[in-house]
Amino acid sequence: MTFARTVMQNIETIAPPSLAEPWDNCGLQAGDPSARTSRVLVALTPLPEVFDEAEEKEADFLLFHHPLIFGGLESVDISSYPGGLLARAIRSGLTVYAAHTSYDAAPGGVSVALAETLRLEGPLKVVAPRGGLRKLVVFVPEDDVEAVADALSEAGAGEIGDYTRCTFRTPGTGTFLGGEGSKPHLGEKGRLERVAEVRLETVVPEHLARKAAAAVIATHPYEETALDIHPLHGHPEGCGYGRVGTLTHSMTPEELRGHVSERLGFPARLVADPEPGRRVERIAVLGGSGGSFIREVAATGAEAYVTGDLDYHDALLAESLGLTAIDAGHAATELPCLEPFARRLAERMDVPVEVSRARR
Repeated sequence: MTFARTVMQNIETIAPPSLAEPWDNCGLQAGDPSARTSRVLVALTPLPEVFDEAEEKEADFLLFHHPLIFGGLESVDISSYPGGLLARAIRSGLTVYAAHTSYDAAPGGVSVALAETLRLEGPLKVVAPRGGLRKLVVFVPEDDVEAVADALSEAGAGEIGDYTRCTFRTPGTGTFLGGEGSKPHLGEKGRLERVAEVRLETVVPEHLARKAAAAVIATHPYEETALDIHPLHGHPEGCGYGRVGTLTHSMTPEELRGHVSERLGFPARLVADPEPGRRVERIAVLGGSGGSFIREVAATGAEAYVTGDLDYHDALLAESLGLTAIDAGHAATELPCLEPFARRLAERMDVPVEVSRARR
């Protein structure tokens, strides 16, 4: 038996809520976390046809990329969008969850799927990093250092670039005086003890800090764990918007437009072409609405930019910065992310997870 809260917890390991923008509304949109879940349907946008499909397939958990409730909700008018779908979800006992910017900025998220669909070669560089870093410090008896280090690594701590299990260890002496109700792992209560300990330090993404701390406490032999978590400057590896990669061979802007259209299955528009006829190879992609990231894309050294929702002034800015720009559509650039999301979620649970046939 699987409950909705378990599905939500597994979603949040893939798309951590702490990566979401403050203005966004990721998370539970409707439903009861304690409800049973028998089938998950993954879709881009809350639409009537997705709810019809859920009824047809007996799916009781709807995972959307775009939130059903967005920008505040002062009243629920069930005669129009989104109130009608919200009322339908409640009447039908559905759980509705949204992973929007939390999945946009996640490692392996929206733009990674887009880059892979367009067959860009890596390593893929993040265009606009997001998320925070933390330094975790814990004091451990010498004999237990490796067990705690193993627990931290399994929780996702200690990763720097292509390196894992990165720690720094400083030997020292820990002191403690156990009270009447204490049960010290080493020494005796009521006596000041001096124990050889190691200060174990590592880095951890902010969205994994709580998990890492819990892993330490579960593994540490002491009744009370001396543990500190400090903010650091920088961003976790692989977290943020957009990716930059390389085509297998250079293309003209018009050839790139055709390639994008073919791979996504939707017509794409060439909206900025600062040097007609030139060949481009280093390509930036960003799923969804990417007009606000043009300057950051240009700063990466990309020669072309593929995204959605580029308006007239976005195109002028891209052209002035020497960027070839292709508007491939909002939905078209996000749809590729649904299959990998569903696959990763299914790997974590014994519940069927299926992608909706809706294409918008």
